[in-house]
Amino acid sequence: MRVIAGGNGRPRTGGGYHATVQSAGTQAAVPSSRGLRTASPRGALAGLRRRPVLAAALVYALLSLVMVGQGLLPGRTLSSSDGLLSSVPWQSSKPASVPGLGTNFELADASNVFQPMFRYTRSQLPSIPLWNPFLGAGRPLLADGQSAVFGPFTVPSYVLPFWKSLAVAAMLKLFVGALGMFLLARALGMRFGGALLSGVVFAFGTFFVVWLAWPLTSVYAFIPWTLLLCERLVRGPSRLNVSGLGVVLALQFLAGHPESSFHLLFTASLYVAFRLIEGMVRRRSGWRGLLRPALAYVGALILGVGLAALVLLPFAEFVLHSGDLARRTGSSAGFWPRKYLGALFLHDYWGRPTQLDLESFMQVRGWYAGAVTLMLAAAALIRRRSALRVALVVYALFCVCMVIGLPPVFHLVSSLPGFSAAHNERLLIYVLVVLALLAGFGLDDLSGRVALPRPGRQAVTAAAAIITLIPVGWLLAAHTLSLAHLGGGLRVAWGFAHPPVPPVGVNVEGSAAAAIVRDSALEIWLPLAAIGFALIALRLRTRRPLPAGVFVAGCVILLAADLFRANMGFNPAIPIRTATPPVTGAIRYLQSRRPNRFIGVSTLQLSQPLPPDLAMTFRLYDARGYDFPVEKHFDALWRGYVAPGVGDFTQPEEFASATPAALRALDLLSVSDLMIGPLQYIRYPLHGPGLSVAYKGPDAVVYRNANALPRVFMVDHQQTVPGDAAALRAVTAPGFDGRGVAVDESPLAGLPQAVHAPAPSGASARLTGYSGQRAVIRAHATRRSLLVLTDSWYPGWSATVDGRAVPIHRVDSVLRGVALGAGEHTVVFAYAPASWTAGLIITGLCLLGVLGAVGTGVAARRRGRSAPAPVAPGAAAVPA
Repeated sequence: MRVIAGGNGRPRTGGGYHATVQSAGTQAAVPSSRGLRTASPRGALAGLRRRPVLAAALVYALLSLVMVGQGLLPGRTLSSSDGLLSSVPWQSSKPASVPGLGTNFELADASNVFQPMFRYTRSQLPSIPLWNPFLGAGRPLLADGQSAVFGPFTVPSYVLPFWKSLAVAAMLKLFVGALGMFLLARALGMRFGGALLSGVVFAFGTFFVVWLAWPLTSVYAFIPWTLLLCERLVRGPSRLNVSGLGVVLALQFLAGHPESSFHLLFTASLYVAFRLIEGMVRRRSGWRGLLRPALAYVGALILGVGLAALVLLPFAEFVLHSGDLARRTGSSAGFWPRKYLGALFLHDYWGRPTQLDLESFMQVRGWYAGAVTLMLAAAALIRRRSALRVALVVYALFCVCMVIGLPPVFHLVSSLPGFSAAHNERLLIYVLVVLALLAGFGLDDLSGRVALPRPGRQAVTAAAAIITLIPVGWLLAAHTLSLAHLGGGLRVAWGFAHPPVPPVGVNVEGSAAAAIVRDSALEIWLPLAAIGFALIALRLRTRRPLPAGVFVAGCVILLAADLFRANMGFNPAIPIRTATPPVTGAIRYLQSRRPNRFIGVSTLQLSQPLPPDLAMTFRLYDARGYDFPVEKHFDALWRGYVAPGVGDFTQPEEFASATPAALRALDLLSVSDLMIGPLQYIRYPLHGPGLSVAYKGPDAVVYRNANALPRVFMVDHQQTVPGDAAALRAVTAPGFDGRGVAVDESPLAGLPQAVHAPAPSGASARLTGYSGQRAVIRAHATRRSLLVLTDSWYPGWSATVDGRAVPIHRVDSVLRGVALGAGEHTVVFAYAPASWTAGLIITGLCLLGVLGAVGTGVAARRRGRSAPAPVAPGAAAVPA
């Protein structure tokens, strides 16, 4: 064991820079033992220098507050749900203060999906919402992953005023991500300044900030914590480290994005493998030394899965019964165009959704990590190409290949299980991780007291100069630098003006407005990059270099200003009064039709009327839905007839048409109402059998569908067909009437066979109770019959008839049926899946195991600390 000097050959223990201990080739920060000794301001600052974690936490908390804290202001909320006011049925009454498509239309998923889901879960507590009756024909809720019912960043929405909880959750994500990266950097041997900068790069880099409202960042915030615990586990596979890694893995599983969890597990496994092999090579030890930490890592993985089993088991069951699994694994993975690499330098080159958007969605902006970040990362590789730094670069290049689809890496990896079904473009977050770590190393290298040799200084300075000028060369080569618009670009760059909006009908791409936006992007970059270059050049002077403290502070402040200029506004704070769309006449009409279902139909290729998933907010039953995965029989019905032609990685259930084939499928799902906008009604009114206008107002037009099946009804004939495909064809065939015949794939005793039959006379059924996880029906049958409930068939549902358990049959391809004898009956459907029960038991047992391991580990550590030091033979004992 040896002490690593702070740059001048002497151990550094004060001033915020702690000594680091290197053992077996790894470095770890050793905290100072001195505490706060005075309450004076000077004493408090000195205390913070001696407590770097607390100092970093305060910095990150302040930055998080500045970035998204405006959502905590009175009357404001961190949301862009005012964009909903641009769609039917609210657009006719949208306040003039709300921009055309809302404050940031790119956050539509957060407004349409996640916020309604969190609000619905909040309304169901303390009951755990296992089933969602408001989307599709009903679907699992806990099992979808994205609902994040037990997610750590969802908790604020349960305990705080909802609209204020959104800002708190966003602040927590930023803070947890930044502090985790700081601690990881410290564990890798960085001093305070480098580690502080690493946290800023990671959590406030553009890719993290633009996804802040999504569950992706709920997982991303745990990336550095996972790598930190992996590092600790490799160094010492103790019970505490295994338990700690297991808990962190469980938290990211619960966070609500399984695809991001897959990428995180892949990255963590690679990191552990690299650290183990690196240690073996450095120590020249055999493979046996790898066994214990490798087994400890596997144990932590198993523990993490076990702790999150209450969510993972239902999710696994859902995936196995979904149409997504087979379809995605047989499809080609997507990637982003390579031109977006330019956003690594110019974050506003394609505009921004809050001003003038030249190309939407956030992949065009997600590359940006700051100008000084790139310069410091380059300095880290020039100054010292250690195995870890080289490995980080290799992994970043691998991720870039996956993001932009660069062969042969992309084709080889995207054909592997997991990667073939994932949006691998989101591996861009790990490019941000690598840049954060390399920039921290670079800042440490340049702030050390040992001066770089002259060739090293020249190389670092040249690299910073080249990085500064790359965007100029790019724009010149692309012929997109407009000297005539530099003045307008400068005003836009620094907030003195908004980009002009091109006239209607003008090609935005070649307009003067686009030229101003691109010039402004360069004029944002150049001064910030020039300041970064100046800081590095001044630090590397041989005579009177910039003091280390000033250099570190300058780089951190510059980076924070750079990233805040790039990312402020992506998560806007809007008035709460515009956050929730009001109940209109059309919505009141649909509410009067419950529990029948409705859909919104768009015939103008505009946003869907009353967008999917908002049904949860208004307690409406929408046959559409935007949530993954989708039960395979329902998915086949919707893809084949309601919204055909949608790609494999797109969910068609958010779209609906009113073609004759679509109407036959919608009849099956009890869709009794179809909504369109007033403009659509004028230009493209709906036509179809059974359709008639039931509501017409300035907000929307609603058609009544007379052919929709009742929500619950009786049939006394069956049509048995061979297999799923035949059943789907039968129930969507012209002339099929589900009121008289039920289609099934295995014959039911006592029901005669028929292709066409009238509805049974004298039989009746009605819903007397209906909630998310329970349906109660009173039925009367005149003979052996089948009760059909137009809800999705799915494992986990059970049924009783007059208190006696009976099997549920999948009928009409997607629905539930129960056989009844003649007479009066009470039928109860209840959802209590075995996957949830088993997961809950496993989670409870694993939690007890963690508590036991932590308790015994802490006790063992205390015994080790209290044990007397061994006395050398012949030495006299010194009394305490």
